[in-house]
Amino acid sequence: DYKSKTENNIDVHVKCLCPDRWSQASATGEITIRPADGISVKTKIDDGMKLTNDIEISEKIKGTKHNIVCSIDKEGEKNLKLKSSLKQDRVNAKLKVDFPSKFPRAVGSVVVGDKCYMAGAKLSIETDGFEIKKYVYSLGYVDKGFQLHGFLTNHRDIDITLFQSHSFVDCGFKISWDSYSKNTSLSAAVMYKSNKNTFLKARVDEHGNINLAYGIKFIPGNLPFGLFS
Repeated sequence: DYKSKTENNIDVHVKCLCPDRWSQASATGEITIRPADGISVKTKIDDGMKLTNDIEISEKIKGTKHNIVCSIDKEGEKNLKLKSSLKQDRVNAKLKVDFPSKFPRAVGSVVVGDKCYMAGAKLSIETDGFEIKKYVYSLGYVDKGFQLHGFLTNHRDIDITLFQSHSFVDCGFKISWDSYSKNTSLSAAVMYKSNKNTFLKARVDEHGNINLAYGIKFIPGNLPFGLFS
């Protein structure tokens, strides 16, 4: 992972990833320019020769951000996405419109909160027949070093997450119930931070599968290098 910034405020980001020796390596390259205050143009290309341009306009009105994302792959398939967001002290709202065909797909969400409590809703609509594909309601409580969130999807599926942070240890727990399969899934994770440059993570699920990760920053401020299993 390589990041650099030129004197004329152009960002360069090159990333290569190989999850394990059995998986195919992937790579992406990004260049971001800022022609004016609050305006940026990001051009990205991946190893599949998919070209993506993202034009972002932010803070022209306080708390707002707008993106126009265009992409084309080596087969000539094109895609257009429009994104808008509003972020205020007690309200966050987002709207994304995707044009995979002549019938766009719209996803909108809003979160309101006061002090430690918050509530939100998310709605996905297919404009071909204006069919509601997915709706999610959520409630949450956030305090210093503690978070509790609950989600109800399509009036059927339930997810509950708990997160707690201490000086050197972070821990999390998630329980989910799928009404279609009648299955309950559980997972728990813990991260130990011996200092600000190293961490050790462990995760276990209801099947007894254990995942371990170790990360270290060789140079302060850079992204961590990790070993995973």
